[in-house]
Amino acid sequence: MKEFYTKYLENNCTETEFQSFVELFIKPDKKPVLDANMLEHWKSQKANEGETPDLSDTLHKIHFEINNKETGSRKTRKLFTYITRVAAVLLIPLAIALFFTLNKTEVYTEMQTISTPLASKTHFVLPDSSEVWLNSGSTLQFPHKFDGNKRLVKLTGEAYFDVKKSKTPFEVQANNVSVNVLGTAFNVMSYSNTNPEVTLERGKVQLISNSGVQQILEPGEHAVIDASTSAIHVEKVDTEIYSSWINNKLIFKNESLKDVVERLERWYNISIEIDDKFISDKKLTATIEYESITEVMDLLEITMSLKYSYDKNERKLIIKPVK
Repeated sequence: MKEFYTKYLENNCTETEFQSFVELFIKPDKKPVLDANMLEHWKSQKANEGETPDLSDTLHKIHFEINNKETGSRKTRKLFTYITRVAAVLLIPLAIALFFTLNKTEVYTEMQTISTPLASKTHFVLPDSSEVWLNSGSTLQFPHKFDGNKRLVKLTGEAYFDVKKSKTPFEVQANNVSVNVLGTAFNVMSYSNTNPEVTLERGKVQLISNSGVQQILEPGEHAVIDASTSAIHVEKVDTEIYSSWINNKLIFKNESLKDVVERLERWYNISIEIDDKFISDKKLTATIEYESITEVMDLLEITMSLKYSYDKNERKLIIKPVK
């Protein structure tokens, strides 16, 4: 087993040797051998001076999987137990590889995926030094290295991009729209079952809908793409309203309660039900920064003549009009 362990770490094992190595993680009687090999590897790594590897992307993946894999096979749950032990000795990439292997899904060697659970967000740097802020409930897929004639990323959810200027075009593919740029800063919101929105802070971007409708955005412009007709509606806006979330702040200006609730659900990871269609269209102007969800709901009660209750069993807030 030591031979298989070493060959895997050196990335030169055959498929048969790799399967033998996997047994170290899934068979209880192999635990003493695994512990011995891990300890020996740890000691050898401490003895070697060198730069500490950047495992932030891998940690994001583990965070997402642990928060979303609430059910699974017995083998998968057992593997998660071992992931914790492996992470303690800096073998996180190995744990990720084993997770995808045992679940019979493809291990992507060229593509990376970073996802954020609800009520959280993350910030990271792409291979071309462009910066990304990924909002709650969102996923971004991108290559390990940008090659070819464009820098392509795929987004589900919401992200703010500060793109490194380059002669190679940068393209964001989202639901029903593609955003093409060279170097600029902009926000894209494209959650499923919603009309995509793009807000440009600086530079210039080109929008292309799935049906081929094109639109150039100038700084300070906000575009909404109609998913059913591909029509692109553009207006001048205060861009901070759409990008303030990267600074832990939500800004609402004359927005309907229905739209406000959708953002609050993702922000706080809680279900909110409006128990009256009439109040869904009520407008709200407010800024939320470090308030708890209870403080936010108290604010809504005062400013919009509403009342709310909380169902602990379903973890749901219910909003009703004051009668």
